[in-house]
This record gives sequence, C-alpha cells and structure tokens, in this order.
Amino acid sequence: MRAALAALLAAAAAGAWAQAPPEVNAKRTEAAGYAVTHGLLVTNLVKNCARFRAELEVDPEAALAGWRERNGARLAAAQAYFVFARAALVRDGGEAAGARFDRQTQDVFVDEANNSLNEIFEHASPQPWTCKRWVAAIADGTADLRWEPKYAPTLDELVEFAKTVKPR
Repeated sequence: MRAALAALLAAAAAGAWAQAPPEVNAKRTEAAGYAVTHGLLVTNLVKNCARFRAELEVDPEAALAGWRERNGARLAAAQAYFVFARAALVRDGGEAAGARFDRQTQDVFVDEANNSLNEIFEHASPQPWTCKRWVAAIADGTADLRWEPKYAPTLDELVEFAKTVKPR
C-alpha cells in the first residue's frame, strides 16, 4: 500500500498519469471517505476487542487480517484518491487549499469513526458480548466495505485507476 501511495504522490507531483486521473468530486470523495472511515472503525474495533481474545470465538487479529485481504484494494484506492485529490487541490489552489481539504476530510473521518465506535460500545467500555458480535461480523465479511453498496462502483473505479498509476 505504501508503494502505491508513493507512486501516486510522485505521479501527482509530476502531473504524470498512465491514464486520465479521476476528477476530484463529491461522489468520489464521499465514497473514498466511507472506505477510510469504515477502515478506521474496523481497525479500532479490533484494537478495543483484543483484550477479550480468550472469550471470543474468532481471534480479532485474524478477523482484521481477513478483512484487510478482502477490502484492502478498495481501502488503498480510497487512501490514494485522497493523496491525489490533495495534490490536485494544492496544484490548483496552493497549500491552503490542501490544508482545507484535509480539515474537511481526514479529520472528519477520524471523528466519524470514533463516534461510531462510541455508539457501538454504547459510550461505555468495550464488553465481551459486543466484541463477540462485531469481531464475528468482521471475520465473516458482514462488516466489509460492501456494507454500503452504493459506494462499490465508485470505489471499484478508484481501484482500477490506482492500478494504472506509474510515475514516468
């Protein structure tokens, strides 16, 4: 994933693309934001539930590894889109435009993931029964990025674009 992000950043800085880059727009930003937020939520659920490993039917780390295997391409493409979008905004509007974009996206994703996590744990400490349900959902694919099917086509489009990114 880091290599793909590095390649995208280098290509964005040079303006060099193997194909026309995706337009930065609200639809793509929303879909990518969903993927990034959901990835943060799943990761944080596993971190919070790891303490109950002995009480769970599924190992939380194994569940997360499976989730990443199934959803990694979409998540990496979403993260790459944000690198590209920020670079495009900086190119067109300066560093202030990039910083504004970060505040409107990255900071919001962390807040949304944390708010969702608090709701899942009912604003209390994680409990084994909650972890049992959520770790199982992460393991069996119920909590995959297809949870919101309206974003799938856009995320798949970003995956296809990310495959073509090669610095010249």
